[in-house]
Amino acid sequence: MMDQDTKVISEAYQRTVEEILSIPKFASEKHDHSVLQTYLAALGHPEKGIRVIHVAGTNGKGSVCRMLADMLRLSGQRVGEFYSPHLIRLNERIRVDQREIPDEDVTTFYGLYEKVRLEQKLPRLTFFEVLFVLAMLYFRKEQVQDAVLETGMGGRLDATNSIPAALYVITEIGMDHEEYLGDTIQKIAAEKAGIITGSSPVVFHTGYFGGKNERGESPADTVIQARATEMRCGSVINCNKIEVLSKEVTSVGIDFSFRNDYDKYDHVFLPTHALYQIDNAVTAITAIPYLCPDKDREEIRRLVLESLQGFLWEGRMEQVCPGVFTDGAHNPSAARQLAASVKRLAEQEGSSRLQLIFGVSGDKNISSVFRELAAVRWDRVILASPEKLLGMAGEIFTQDTRIETAADLESALKKAGVKAADVEDAARERTLTIVTGSLYLVGELKNMELDYD
Repeated sequence: MMDQDTKVISEAYQRTVEEILSIPKFASEKHDHSVLQTYLAALGHPEKGIRVIHVAGTNGKGSVCRMLADMLRLSGQRVGEFYSPHLIRLNERIRVDQREIPDEDVTTFYGLYEKVRLEQKLPRLTFFEVLFVLAMLYFRKEQVQDAVLETGMGGRLDATNSIPAALYVITEIGMDHEEYLGDTIQKIAAEKAGIITGSSPVVFHTGYFGGKNERGESPADTVIQARATEMRCGSVINCNKIEVLSKEVTSVGIDFSFRNDYDKYDHVFLPTHALYQIDNAVTAITAIPYLCPDKDREEIRRLVLESLQGFLWEGRMEQVCPGVFTDGAHNPSAARQLAASVKRLAEQEGSSRLQLIFGVSGDKNISSVFRELAAVRWDRVILASPEKLLGMAGEIFTQDTRIETAADLESALKKAGVKAADVEDAARERTLTIVTGSLYLVGELKNMELDYD
């Protein structure tokens, strides 16, 4: 039974979360960073004394943040983490040493923000800016030494860009949020590269979405290199040029080896079936020496291998029950990476039937996403989305693919046979079911109390 104090905290927390969630997520005009800096100054500069690692990109930035945070924590640092979006609870976005911010701290720090806003008659912050302020206040309370910050969208105008960073990391860049970031890879890359505001080291792994030039560079590479040169960054590493020597997918994960300019890593193990996590791991491994200058190569190698063995990032090719995986792929480049992972997993597991459950939130470039996913020969596609997607799917997926619609995710899961006793039948038939389309869909799936016994 809930005691009175716990009940009061719970009720205050629910009111606070409702108020935060009511704040618009996308403003027509973002504030100048000076507004956010005014808030931080009024709150006693909670960001002071914290070493910041700033990570931007279209795909993979959350995974790289988690990998770097795990490595730093294992090295002995107290680490704050700031993510976007959350899957189920708002608290997931703000963590210290992997633990989410407590409910009472969300309420307390939001109250401090509101107090400053009213007393100094400051403009209201946007949804993401408010959460950023809460994160900084919580990090100060917990006396973190390092803060790994994931941009919400873009980078140049992001709240996370209002404070200086000791290291800039940029992950894969593809087409997404074009209405805000631009309609070409170059324009999107410029927004991501906007996190480079000083001369700190830059590590990037943009992938090759958009092709390569005669020098083997992607359009995003040249934009980032130009920005780093403009800001006179002392060290710039392009991880696209790092050679992955081998990769083996097993029933329990991925074993790979690679060589960069400084070292060779043999048999790095990742407990995931997501092939795209290899690129993210290469990025994090290449970046970590900049953050551990007092450690020798063998010490860094040990903490890298040990931390990655326990790596987990929810909603990224995550197995939620036997034969059922979920992934937040919601743009063409992420869908391409997912399709490659599904094909390899199906081959590894000897799957004879492949099912796709697809749901999307908001307006996305669905046709391009479908074209990437169609690289997999699906036996069945179930659209947990509006009927308008049915015609588009019919034109893109092969004629051998059975395409259906469902009113919602729960109905789609029932159609796919992902329920209780049916799971045993699905396992015998070696059916592989992938649930994807958005991280919100992933959160909805993970929040369901489905019986898989």
